Formats: sequence, C-alpha cells, structure tokens
Amino acid sequence: MERLIQKVKRLSKKAAPVACAGLAVAAKAHAGTDTTFDDITSTIQGWAEGSLGKLMAIGTLLVGGGMAIITQSVRTAVSAVGLALALSYGPGVLSGIFSAIF
Repeated sequence: MERLIQKVKRLSKKAAPVACAGLAVAAKAHAGTDTTFDDITSTIQGWAEGSLGKLMAIGTLLVGGGMAIITQSVRTAVSAVGLALALSYGPGVLSGIFSAIF
C-alpha cells in the first residue's frame, strides 16, 4: 500500500504542470468570439435550413424509398427516413449546439 501511495505522489508531481498548461490553453481557446467565417457559415446554414435542405431531404426520402421497393428491404427504407430526418433537423440542432453559452 505504501508503494502505491509513493507512485501516486510521483505521478501527481508530473501531471500537475501538464494539467495547469491544459487549463491555460483551454481558457484561450474560446470558440465563440471568432468571426472569420461568419459569412460562409450563414450562407451554408441558409442553404441547409432553406429550400435546398428540404429538397435534399425529400430527394433522399424518395430515392431511399425507391431503393427499398427495388431491393425489398425494410433496412433501406429506415436508413432513408433516418437520413432525411437528419438532413431536415440536423442544421438547427448543430446551430443550437455551437451557439450555446456555458
């Protein structure tokens, strides 16, 4: 038991500076203040949440449904529905995640 305690003490002496450096770097890496890519981000977000995103979701649903009929596989239809839902709701969810303030 004494040997284990000595190992933990030695490890903590080595890990403490690394942990402090990691915290210092994490404090500098706040992603909410950068505005470099705001123009392209809003353009792509507009496409994904607008008519292009709806068109892609409907197209995926139709192609997946057709493939499910041809291959007679329920798995293909479920995959198409899942992908269409991800295309439809994904941009809003991602926007909410990345604009969250902690």
